[in-house]
Order: sequence, then structure tokens, then C-alpha cells
Amino acid sequence: MILAHEGKRRPGLDQKLNALGRRMDILKALAAFLKKHPAVALATYMWQLGNKPGLYFPEKAFIRPVRTDGKVALRLEKYVEDWADQEMWNREKWTVCDDISPLSRKELAEVLKKVKVDLSNPDAYDEEGDDENFAP
Repeated sequence: MILAHEGKRRPGLDQKLNALGRRMDILKALAAFLKKHPAVALATYMWQLGNKPGLYFPEKAFIRPVRTDGKVALRLEKYVEDWADQEMWNREKWTVCDDISPLSRKELAEVLKKVKVDLSNPDAYDEEGDDENFAP
């Protein structure tokens, strides 16, 4: 938590600084995950998910940062094309893994199989990336 000045209450400033701190926590979690699993960087695009940055495996899955118990978890969610299906409004239907950040490379590969993502073939992904849909 970032506080403006110890001892002085400045609610507007403190609120904004805390929000920025939470945003930085999300960016740090995503950066740490990509450093641990660099192959994910080739297979994903940066993507705005609501008001948070995330990662997108095109038409397969999303990695969505969520806060749980005061820490950032990276939730793997299936890509859903048809939100008209009322069953898909149940989060458990599209959540594949509640937190993929602590997974080893082998464990991550197993989880990604559930959404038909194979990181073992880096040539299948565009190295340039196309992060134009991401607005920091």
C-alpha cells in the first residue's frame, strides 16, 4: 500500500495511490509469469480485460489477473464466443485453473492442453506479436 504522507489523511490522493499500487501488483505478476514461462509471450497478445491488463491466446483462452486473499492470481479462462448461452454465465464453466502463476512448465503444459494450447511448437506463433489491442 502506498500512502501519500504518514500522519496526514488525504483520501483522494491515498485512494489513487492505492489503486496505482494494485495496478502495479497486477503488472508485476504478469511480468513474473512471462519471465518464468517465456513461451507464453509468443503465444499470447496483451489484452484489456475490463479495466485490467491480461493475456489472450487467440480464440482459445485468456489469462485474467484477479485478486484473491490480498494477492494477485492469474486465472486461466476458456475463450467463449457465444455469451448468449446462459450456462456460460457460471464462472465455473469457463474457469480452467484458478491460478496458473505457481505452476511448473510441465504443469502449465498439462493445464493448457485443456484449452488446446501447445507451447512446445514456438514456430506456430508470430514472434512479432500484435499488441495493438492493449491500451496501458
